[in-house]
Amino acid sequence: MAAIKVTLKHGLSGIPADQRATVTGMGLKKTNSTKILPDNPATMGMIRKVGYLLAWERVDAPAPVGRLARKSKGA
Repeated sequence: MAAIKVTLKHGLSGIPADQRATVTGMGLKKTNSTKILPDNPATMGMIRKVGYLLAWERVDAPAPVGRLARKSKGA
């Protein structure tokens, strides 16, 4: 399964609260922060909503499986 690499390219000052929450929900906090997200309709809807703030591309990396699974790998 493919994944999407998302980078926040613009700051969040002056952005409506619902769009700010969308960016935070994607895991992006600061300008130029990057996350790899699963390629699914929910992620694409978030990108469509705040796409003017982002740069994104599809990558061949494995999609993240979830917070608990990522935490247990290192333990």
